[in-house]
Amino acid sequence: MNADGQMITPKSGAAYRWYVVYLLLLIFILSYLDRYILTLLIEPIKKSMDLSDFQVGLLLGPAFSLFHVLVGIPLGWYADRANRKFLLIAGIVIWCAMTVGSGLVNTFILLLIFRLGLGIGEAVVSPGAVSIISDYFDRKERARAISLFMAGPYLGAGLAFLGGGMVVRWLETLGPLHFPFVGEMEPWHMAFLLVGAPGFLFAALMLTVREPERREKIAPTQGFGGAFSYILKRWRGFGALFIGSSCNFAISTLAFWNIPLFQRIWGWNVAEIGAVTGIFYFTAGPIGTALAVWAQRKFAQHHVDGSMRVLILGLWIGVPASALYPVMPSAELAVILMFIAFIGKSVATAGGPSSMALITPGEIRGQSLAIYNTVIALIGPLFGPPLVGWAIDMSGDPKSIGIMLFGYVSLIGIPSILLVWLGLKHYRTEVQALERTLDRT
Repeated sequence: MNADGQMITPKSGAAYRWYVVYLLLLIFILSYLDRYILTLLIEPIKKSMDLSDFQVGLLLGPAFSLFHVLVGIPLGWYADRANRKFLLIAGIVIWCAMTVGSGLVNTFILLLIFRLGLGIGEAVVSPGAVSIISDYFDRKERARAISLFMAGPYLGAGLAFLGGGMVVRWLETLGPLHFPFVGEMEPWHMAFLLVGAPGFLFAALMLTVREPERREKIAPTQGFGGAFSYILKRWRGFGALFIGSSCNFAISTLAFWNIPLFQRIWGWNVAEIGAVTGIFYFTAGPIGTALAVWAQRKFAQHHVDGSMRVLILGLWIGVPASALYPVMPSAELAVILMFIAFIGKSVATAGGPSSMALITPGEIRGQSLAIYNTVIALIGPLFGPPLVGWAIDMSGDPKSIGIMLFGYVSLIGIPSILLVWLGLKHYRTEVQALERTLDRT
């Protein structure tokens, strides 16, 4: 809305529209920085609180994902009716406060609670941002804009591993510090404070975003169950998309275990692992995004299901490499395959939301994207990290981590690729059906 409370149409200048995309991208990056910083701090937190690998898995997965899943759909429904800009501002403030709070606790239960709160704050980011971007761009430009936005997870995780790794290493050299009113703080406490505080600035920058008019509506705004009903009636097309994106998100949770993997198997320190992983996120991530944008253009010339084909391409690259790098005989071979895995996962990450936006009408897009995020979060981070941690504990050997990660990816990845390929024709049918409906309305 402008100063007079009027909606802004997508006819706003191209420079401003892309400014909105880049600002939302930076916010998405920040959300993943706050989410992934815990990965770098696992070993000192585990030692400080005397945790098991299963408890570590709970912090890495369900502690964040539980409320992220529970509130995601209601927030998506609300985003289809409310001002998405202010909803995003509220989410940013909540998750940054929870990250800062994580740096002020000394017990497993309290850290678990703050991770739950982090999931609440970040649940609105993807559906709210993708909904805004979709209304600023037409169908021809939308996939490119959303693909750029979806580079956020890789750039944010890269910043967490590369910059965060150096910061954590520096903080470790300082040792515990004493602060007035707070008392003694370990280096991992201070790391949470440093990454959480900058987010409040981005919350203020969101005030510069103008709420766009909602587009591509085929019916009056529907009730809470409207998106569920729409998706269930078209379950074959949506199902293929959900399976593919869930698989990609599930194997992406391997990044949570990279620090202990390289520490236990190859003896690397946190700064070395953080530097390599961060560089991969900053290089393989953008390479994958660029490949996704290029592939989208190529596929779109001959296929209406081009975005879905981008997702499948990413799985073909990412699944084999993700399964193999944890069991390589040397760290050098593991690093090479991990780089290829990152490219594949980045391609698939860009393809998922773009595919979703092309088969959902405007009046339920926020809620549909929230349902999409909920489904992939249930299979990926909610179950993956604790399942791997439990398997390692049951083996009795912390160094079995590589074998457990190999089995996890193989069991999820191979069937998923087959099911997504078989479901491609159903997704294509839904794209064509929505385009015909939009042409009539």
